[in-house]
Amino acid sequence: MNGRELKIYLRDSLGCGEAIRTDKKAETVVRCREVMRRYGDGREEERTGFWQFLSDVFRFEGLAIFGLQAGILLPICIWLGTIDHIIDNVSYYIPAVTPLFALAVIPPLLRSQFYRMGEMEAVTRASGAEILLAKLILAGAANLIGITAVLCLAMYARQSGGELGRMILYGLVPYLVCMTIILRLIRLRKKERLSVCAVATTGFCVVWLISASRMPQIYETYATGVWILLFITFAGFFGREIRFMIERKREGKGYGIIG
Repeated sequence: MNGRELKIYLRDSLGCGEAIRTDKKAETVVRCREVMRRYGDGREEERTGFWQFLSDVFRFEGLAIFGLQAGILLPICIWLGTIDHIIDNVSYYIPAVTPLFALAVIPPLLRSQFYRMGEMEAVTRASGAEILLAKLILAGAANLIGITAVLCLAMYARQSGGELGRMILYGLVPYLVCMTIILRLIRLRKKERLSVCAVATTGFCVVWLISASRMPQIYETYATGVWILLFITFAGFFGREIRFMIERKREGKGYGIIG
């Protein structure tokens, strides 16, 4: 067989093969449609709504999330109860304890990373961002309960509801700072996110604890404007991370780097 004959043979063979593949494809499509008509109900599967999905996440993760928050709240209450000798300054220690609630959020948020299931979570029908957002909502509800309990204990220790607005700022500003840093680390870091988030949050607790005893002037009335500015700033940063997470959810993508 010379070159010309080989060329003709290959051309005819490839052309015939294409025809066969086209016929087989059409036949396969027909058979698939027949199977669907015979065994399927013809209805498109309804997608699970976010609130139903949130309920499912609560069923699987709720006990761990609220359990960790309760485990943090109990020693905080015991510790605050032991500083009755500084009743006038008990509110100064609120910023040192509210970051602990953010610390308790880290294990549920990064559970998939700890067990190396991030890639599997990313290819599920619910995007990684949607899963993270649902956990964040549940954790936020638990955090709100914990911070409220701390504020109530502080007011009881002071025997007064005065300066409630400032105490709320003392509680929320450190919490927002830590939550913003945690979300940003989750989004930008690939390795060792769990340990880095834990170290950063613990470091902030130490900083605020030192400030309560060494820099009481930052808790005076004239410093309220600084606290308000910090609250607005970090509430904006935190809101931007949440907005970015929602956008990733709508796109069906994950939040952060898969590790």
